[in-house]
Parts: sequence; structure tokens; C-alpha cells
Amino acid sequence: MEPAKDPERDGRTPVRRALDVVAGHDWVVTVHDGPLDALEHLDAVTEGETRFGAMDAAGLLAAIADEVIADYFRLVEGIEREIDDLDERALRRRPRNDILASIVELRRRIGTIRRTLAPHRIAFAALARPEMELHDELGRPWPGLTDRLDRAVEAVENLRDLLLGTFDIHMGRAAQDANEVMKVLTMLSAVLLPAVVLAGVMGMNFKLPFFDEANNFWLVVAAMAVFALVIIIAARWRRWI
Repeated sequence: MEPAKDPERDGRTPVRRALDVVAGHDWVVTVHDGPLDALEHLDAVTEGETRFGAMDAAGLLAAIADEVIADYFRLVEGIEREIDDLDERALRRRPRNDILASIVELRRRIGTIRRTLAPHRIAFAALARPEMELHDELGRPWPGLTDRLDRAVEAVENLRDLLLGTFDIHMGRAAQDANEVMKVLTMLSAVLLPAVVLAGVMGMNFKLPFFDEANNFWLVVAAMAVFALVIIIAARWRRWI
């Protein structure tokens, strides 16, 4: 199976396309539905290479398989850049609200790539077994294909860990923003609390000479302002704000 980009969607989402390879003496046939980036890239890098025609069938088969694996590495590299971009967006002072949706979309793409890549282990492991070697007339394939496949699988698994790290950054940023909001609300409540207490006391229904003087209203307002100022100064001194 080979990952290919879907032009009808966003141009980045991989879709699964089967790639069948049949080899014989000095010939290799590939069967696939639609264009494949791996084969197009192999054709581009071998264009004008005169020694390419001297390759035996097993060598060409290994080159095709290696190019398919390389295409997975290119997909991994592209997703790593997207994850780095998500990390930068999550660390901003006011991150956008679509980060979580982007994480979910990337997680779905990584899952598609992994489910497409994992079945290759069976075919590549068969090539590496002595009793399953290709016939002598076809030649011997490159023995490092299985190791390359294992590294590709590890790279895809690493993407999941990187994406979890991005989610942790996003949640940490969201928690920090929530703490900032709570800090502001707490300070606002602390500043207004003395005024609320004074207003409640002054609103009690009992007679005192203090209430007979109208100008005492301004004394109460001044006391509210002084209490609020003292609380703000104390908060600044303790570095709460």
C-alpha cells in the first residue's frame, strides 16, 4: 500500500492506494489505481541515469519498495513541520481556538498512515527470510529494506508522541490563561470587598449622629477608595499582580 495525496480534499490528507508489483527475469510491472508520488519521484531522480537499465529485477523491486518507504518519511517530515507550527501557535499569548481541531485532524492522518504502513511488515519480512528469497534469475533485493521499514514505523509512532506533547502544551496554555482570568477576578473581588462591607454597614437601619451629616457620604466613599488602594499596593508588593 502506498500513501497518496487526495487532490479533491485539502491536498495534504493521505489516502490509501494499493500498489502491486510483479517481477520476472529482467522485467518489473507495477499496477496501481491513480498516480503515486513515490513512483513519480523515482522516475524523476532516475531520468537520464544511464546505469539504471543495468539493474536487475530484484534491484528495481527494491528501489521501488525503498521509494515507497521514503515517501512515508516525507509524509512524516511534513507532519512534523505542522506539529512544530501547532506548538508555536499553542505557546502564543492568545492562541487560536482551532488548535484542538487541528490536533484531532492530525491524529486522524497519523492513524491512517500507520494503518497503511503496518501491513508492509509481512511482505518485507518475507523478503528477508532465507527460504523466501527471490529466484536466482531475478537477483537479490537490498537486505536493508526491513530495517528501513522499521525506522519508518518508529517515525510514525514518534509523531503520535509529538502530537501528545502538542496537546499537553495546548492544555497547559489553556490552564494558564484560566489562571490569569481567575487571578483578575480574585483581585477584583478583593478590591471591591471592603466597599461592599462598608455599603452593607452603612445601609443598616439604625440611628447614629454620623448619618445626620450628608457630607459623611464622601468620607465613606474615600474610605472605600483607601481600602481598595491598600489592597492593590499589598498585591503589588507580594507580586500577586
